Amino acid sequence: MKKIIAILACLAAVSCFYAQDKEVEDIVNPKNKMDRTIQTIVPEDQHLPVNPETGKTKPASVRIEYSENYDEAHIYYTCMDVAFDKSDAMITIHDVLEDFKKEHGYFKYSYIKRDKTRHYKDDRGVKMGEMLCIVKFSR
Repeated sequence: MKKIIAILACLAAVSCFYAQDKEVEDIVNPKNKMDRTIQTIVPEDQHLPVNPETGKTKPASVRIEYSENYDEAHIYYTCMDVAFDKSDAMITIHDVLEDFKKEHGYFKYSYIKRDKTRHYKDDRGVKMGEMLCIVKFSR
């Protein structure tokens, strides 16, 4: 009995070496519902807030991670921690979402989770503030 199990295990191990490799183009199919490709989009017009004292835009950035098959987007508002203001972040994200909604032909969007705010140090040691907003679009 032990010999039969050992022979079957050897055959299984040898058959793994002869498995066919699929091309990457076959795996990533735009019609496939299981495709989890994420596009990173940096909007042209970021609607950044203006500092009332200096009249200049605040040093912030907005990026969108968009999954087309799930109609879902993660919007990141990143700014230096000193200049980070939650209300500015919310207004900027709302304006960017409205533009994104019109560009991609969506009718409305709804929030999947609560907005998350975090404070961290980047690779240069500068304190940064970031707000994450996750939304689901509807046609």
